[in-house]
Amino acid sequence: MDKVKILVVCNYGMGTSTMAEIAISKALKAININAELQHTAIGELDALRSWADIICISKNLEAAANLRPDEHVVSLVNIMDGPGIAKEIAVIVDEFFPGARG
Repeated sequence: MDKVKILVVCNYGMGTSTMAEIAISKALKAININAELQHTAIGELDALRSWADIICISKNLEAAANLRPDEHVVSLVNIMDGPGIAKEIAVIVDEFFPGARG
């Protein structure tokens, strides 16, 4: 089984993205998506974006992130809504990374 690589981005890469990473990880396991997650600050996004299959980023940071049209992005409104975020990720996984489904 493949793994989908998910990068969780927040302003400073510490508290918010760490909490979101934990919530998303639990929710993805519950729906049988095999994923590797990392969290980072927006200032480090360019260094890690080539690693990521999917970028989860706070909606209010999207403009500063210079997101590319070919990137798979999930906009985070409520970072603690692991199940809701996982559903959005699942749509991308099913279409582009089906091997990550367990």
